[in-house]
Amino acid sequence: MTRLTTVAIMVGLAITLGGCATEGAGELEPTTQASETPVPTPDPSLLPSEAPSDAVEVDPAIFDDGFGDLIFRVGDGPTWCTISTASQFVVCEQNEVAAQYEPIPVPDTCDYSYGYQLRLWANKPAEGDTAEFACSGGSYADPSQAQTLNSGEKISVSPFSCYVDEITARCENESGAWIALGPKVWGLNN
Repeated sequence: MTRLTTVAIMVGLAITLGGCATEGAGELEPTTQASETPVPTPDPSLLPSEAPSDAVEVDPAIFDDGFGDLIFRVGDGPTWCTISTASQFVVCEQNEVAAQYEPIPVPDTCDYSYGYQLRLWANKPAEGDTAEFACSGGSYADPSQAQTLNSGEKISVSPFSCYVDEITARCENESGAWIALGPKVWGLNN
């Protein structure tokens, strides 16, 4: 009787769940919006300015992941940043659920997540801007073992400098381009 009951339940589930399926249900739809949608303006009062002169300079070696990148958590917030000296960029990122700012419109060219990862290059790349949002299919780095750069602290690794103001990071390159990211605000300047 147990085998008959199991078969009946399996058939019932197959019929029930099969009725919920739609054509093409196994295909992922790209996450895109019209690129004509205006990008929301971040609240300038939430953006950290450049690091104050009394910011505490922290030894970069503390944040070395052993693979040539420096990864740090941003204060007590959900954001983290990676300085890649080999690739010559900084990435600041957070999980989508951590973002409390208005969503950033996804360009038509991006089939992944957008608006939760900012990249700052040491120099202007051949394509794109020096400071830009990255179209990302996942996190650039895993922050689970990263040390914390606390509010009022700064890390400098040529050509980058990053500073934390409460739970928001601001990183800049030697030419003055910068990115800022925290749960309540984002910003970039080319």
